[in-house]
Amino acid sequence: MRNEITDIIKPTIVSMGYELWGLSIGQQNNSLKFTLYIDSENGINIDDCVKVSNQVSHILDIDDKFNAEYILEVSSPGFDRVLITQDHFEKFINEKVKMKLKWLVKNRKNIKGLITSVTSEHVVISDDKDNYEIKYDSIDSARLKI
Repeated sequence: MRNEITDIIKPTIVSMGYELWGLSIGQQNNSLKFTLYIDSENGINIDDCVKVSNQVSHILDIDDKFNAEYILEVSSPGFDRVLITQDHFEKFINEKVKMKLKWLVKNRKNIKGLITSVTSEHVVISDDKDNYEIKYDSIDSARLKI
């Protein structure tokens, strides 16, 4: 679903002068919750978020492929940048990251460490004691650690 929605909204966001940093999908009550992260060279302010929210809501409301109840939140990736895709992790190799996992990896669900390598299948995080090979689908959330 993430890829379908991204394909639908990305051209509009790019044409508005923003970068689509990422999209996370969750559940809130009986609705889907879309958190859309946008960025630009000039940074992001509340007016940018409102403009993108209005355009994306309009697109989702009229698209025949998408007819679910949803909540849309538009945000900047922040200083403690959210990492979602393989490209994000590659961009920040040798940077510190904080991760929450959906499942245990080496008996841990929370990992803080350095991004040491990235493949199409997983990211490797190293702390002082161990290396953790983490598949993308097991990541609940990941943010740069400032």
